[in-house]
Amino acid sequence: MDMNQNDSPLDRKNKFDNAFNSILNIDKMDYPNWIAGIKFASAKDYVAISPIDHSIQFGRFQQSEPDLPSAVMPKLQQAFQDWSSKALEERMDAVSEAAETLEQNRYRLAATVAISAGMTEREALFEVDRLLDVLDDLLEEAEAGPQGRPMGVWAVLSSYNSPLAGPLSYAMAAILAGNVALVVPPAECPMPLYMAYGVIAKGPLAEAISLATDPVGDMRRNLMDHPDLAGIAVCGSGELVDEAMFTHVDDDLGFVAEIKGMNPAVVLSCKDLEAAAAMVVESAFSYSGQRMDSCSKVIVLETSFEPFLKALLREAEAFTVGDPADSTMGTGPLASPHRTDEFLGLVKELAANVVYGGKAIIDGFLSDGEYVSPAILVGLDDDHEFNTIDHSLPFLSVQTARDMDEALELVQGCETGISAGVFSDVQEQVERFLAEVKTDVVYVNSSNNCIAPATKARLSEFLS
Repeated sequence: MDMNQNDSPLDRKNKFDNAFNSILNIDKMDYPNWIAGIKFASAKDYVAISPIDHSIQFGRFQQSEPDLPSAVMPKLQQAFQDWSSKALEERMDAVSEAAETLEQNRYRLAATVAISAGMTEREALFEVDRLLDVLDDLLEEAEAGPQGRPMGVWAVLSSYNSPLAGPLSYAMAAILAGNVALVVPPAECPMPLYMAYGVIAKGPLAEAISLATDPVGDMRRNLMDHPDLAGIAVCGSGELVDEAMFTHVDDDLGFVAEIKGMNPAVVLSCKDLEAAAAMVVESAFSYSGQRMDSCSKVIVLETSFEPFLKALLREAEAFTVGDPADSTMGTGPLASPHRTDEFLGLVKELAANVVYGGKAIIDGFLSDGEYVSPAILVGLDDDHEFNTIDHSLPFLSVQTARDMDEALELVQGCETGISAGVFSDVQEQVERFLAEVKTDVVYVNSSNNCIAPATKARLSEFLS
């Protein structure tokens, strides 16, 4: 499934631009919840707007009733009985057909991700391609013959950090394993999952995967607490993750968590500080610091602090923020007005430590979107929350360490997340970092933008 991924840069840009304009002109619709192939509406709905420009609206989505889980659980359980009774080969055929259909809609899906979440062309295509790669891997895993039994109804919860690849990868892993999945899309940008659902929900697959939006959160909380739920898969950050972690107290409840943390980077004995600074800025501020792997702090040895900070500020100045449809932009807007308000409020609190950025961008048409200049922080105490806890916003805290021992302590003292990086020309330092830092992915002398969401999307995670 790589025919479009081999397009030339010019072809890719033309196809993406055409799809982008097509999605901009799509008819506004009312989007119901889909439960086991049946439409469900609620008494209230809400409008999903684009963070690129508030005048761009996709339509109205449901504000699900709090008691929706209880009302639909019997339908979901029946769907599980029907779907799990199918042979693995039949489930594989359905998922394989869905993967081919998603591939055929690659550019439309990417354009939808870009417009609804504010990702750049490169980031949006990466989201779609990551989903396609995961589906390939899942089908290969299924071909080898997974061990275990399907568990039942899974809830898949997601946030704007990965509006398509994360949640749909986990849902498809659950489904291919023989479960059914109720997916709760990110409230800020539900459209990518609805677009994908619209092209793959055919035949029995339409009953195996369900969608229900929940901007308030009451339905999601009741879903996580439902006694007949078999498992929870959560991909994202913030309140969503905190609540899911708190819910996971029952040993019989399946649980898969991919949590956005600080994804720290460490600069040790590194001669080319300019190159390291460029890669740290890219790691920190791509997708406005909202990616699952976005770096929230960099630890640099005290002896290199001043030259590294100067290089970092130069790179930040050159990092462009603007319309994500413009392929020259480094990043686009934040995901929602709420995120912008939170960012600017935190900048005000941290003003004494902000050495770069932290402002709303109100230049021309950008004033109608959620554009901000990323903020670099210096001089915070080691135990300050911005050195220990991720906020999923474009903040980068620069922390200093006397030596490698202290640098490693500072890495371990924060919410690491899915990745950590090291910049060093000394092989012994790199090897020690690889040996001692425990995280899903460790990157060396590079940006972390090659790290993809859905790192735990495997059939084995959804079998008992």
